[in-house]
Amino acid sequence: MGIAQDGCWVHLDVGAQALRGELDAIPPRGERVVATLRHLLRVEVDAVFPIVHGTWGEDGTLQGLLEMADLPYVGTGVASSAVCMDKILAKQVLAQAGLSVVDYEIVTGREVQRARDEVLGRLERLGFPCFVKPAIGGSSVGVSKVLDRESMLPALEHGLRFDDRLLVEKGIEGRELECAVLGYGRLQASGVGEIVPGKAFYDYADKYIEDGAQLVHRAELPEGVEARIQELSVAAVEAVGGWGMARVDFLLDEQGLYINEINTLPGFTAISMYPKLWEQAGLRTPELVDRLVEVARKRHADRAGLDAGIKEWIRSLEG
Repeated sequence: MGIAQDGCWVHLDVGAQALRGELDAIPPRGERVVATLRHLLRVEVDAVFPIVHGTWGEDGTLQGLLEMADLPYVGTGVASSAVCMDKILAKQVLAQAGLSVVDYEIVTGREVQRARDEVLGRLERLGFPCFVKPAIGGSSVGVSKVLDRESMLPALEHGLRFDDRLLVEKGIEGRELECAVLGYGRLQASGVGEIVPGKAFYDYADKYIEDGAQLVHRAELPEGVEARIQELSVAAVEAVGGWGMARVDFLLDEQGLYINEINTLPGFTAISMYPKLWEQAGLRTPELVDRLVEVARKRHADRAGLDAGIKEWIRSLEG
């Protein structure tokens, strides 16, 4: 199934063209989005694999639509998708669960307009370098690495182009590590991979344009560190109420391990870290997809059972 650039769902034939490589993009359709949902509602599927990044894809909105349409879908649910898409909410939930996160401050667009000097003074406690990130977004869009006070205001203004809330994090000069999580009920963690950025940090251009980063599918780590990362990965996904699949990203420096973020819809191409990590664990991509679809259908059946239980309870009250 395909979704056009303006959010309109398209006929299956158009989606098939895109899959065959005949389309570089699905251009805007110019229709009301709600009217195009007929293409989703008419399709007969066993489960939906929502490989749609960013807003309307991994932020809980598409998951909510599929819940209302009573369709099983791969990946985590509405609430955990929304929390993990919001960097501020995710930090707060993880910290509340007692998990280590990088020190941070929250800045709003209104604060920057009304009390600029106060904001800049407050942020100085994080030291330099630090990172400015839009609260909601992915693929490092709008993210800036700030090296000094003079560069902070331009970085804040740049980030506010993408969201009206910003996360400003203390810079950690360390290794970027990733761990894949899979399952439902009992979560499993893969081995640990590493990203070696091709530039100052792993930004949008490094990920999608310049392709300068190196993905190391099995990181060499001191004794006990991999096991600790696996343990923390499962704990982090459980803290946000997740299931199905997720990739948990870490930073490692001399002070210890920090959870950087949870990606509930990780990249799933032939070279992406998530399937590669499971492949190294002995789970080939076709088998991995089978497992994910199986989880989707099991979770959908369990949810239906809960709904039936609620209706039965209401009937017992009325009777």
